[in-house]
Amino acid sequence: MALLIVLIALALVQLWGSGAPVHRDDWFRFWRQRLAGISTLQQNPGLMLGAAILPPALLAAVIMVLAEEMLGWLGLLLAGVPLLLYCLGRGNFNEMVSNYLRYWYQGDVAAARAAAAPLLPPHEEESASPQKLHEQVFRGAAYCAFERLFAVLFWFILLGIPGALLFRLSALYAEGEGRDNAMAARWLWLLEWLPVRLMGFSFAIVGNFGGAYRAWRQCLTCRERGTDELLEAYLEGALGGIDASECSAGVEVAEAQRACGAQLEGLQALLSRALLFWITLMALVVLFGY
Repeated sequence: MALLIVLIALALVQLWGSGAPVHRDDWFRFWRQRLAGISTLQQNPGLMLGAAILPPALLAAVIMVLAEEMLGWLGLLLAGVPLLLYCLGRGNFNEMVSNYLRYWYQGDVAAARAAAAPLLPPHEEESASPQKLHEQVFRGAAYCAFERLFAVLFWFILLGIPGALLFRLSALYAEGEGRDNAMAARWLWLLEWLPVRLMGFSFAIVGNFGGAYRAWRQCLTCRERGTDELLEAYLEGALGGIDASECSAGVEVAEAQRACGAQLEGLQALLSRALLFWITLMALVVLFGY
């Protein structure tokens, strides 16, 4: 049933471009505001984090149990698909990357930076250098793809809808807190620790094995790097060719634009193959796991 829920949710994402029809986060912001009014929680960041994300995840578990009790497998589908769609990342990833590439190939750096804004963290410094911009976009696009889909699928496979919702609410909470809450950022990093390494290994399977495996082994026990930095290292190894830092003034502008654009297009293709690999593994588990 988990595989069917994933396939239907991904089919709807392909149809709509994203899960936007069910991405309504006002309730979570309202919930956080209510919790912020409790003095005990204000004084304890960890307790505030737990109070914000755990009750909705437990409620999702109750909903799934009740849906199965009332309607069986149909109830699981009717409740599981919209809940999984809600857990997927916000925005149309392919559209954002395509818009950036269109302006990038045209040489309009200002428009490319504006188009790539949703892919970049709010605190990312703005640079006038096209090379620096591309490095930021490459890293941001890698992390965006990871947190919007792969991390959600990992926790869904491991813990079902409650696990997927726990990750999404943790990401929303950390995004809302920004740099002011180290506890939220650390918690999100812990949730991403295992899935990002699994994703890195899958890059080795579907990409350049030697380069990706070497990067994966070097970063396996790393505690200092952020998730986006790990993904950048994995992808550069898996793509096996162009490093973002090579897209610089050492070549003609048009050639540099083509090289950097090819790197981002290679990222999209690699992500598609990795997703197919994950779905294939799920299918094999379903077929031979019973």
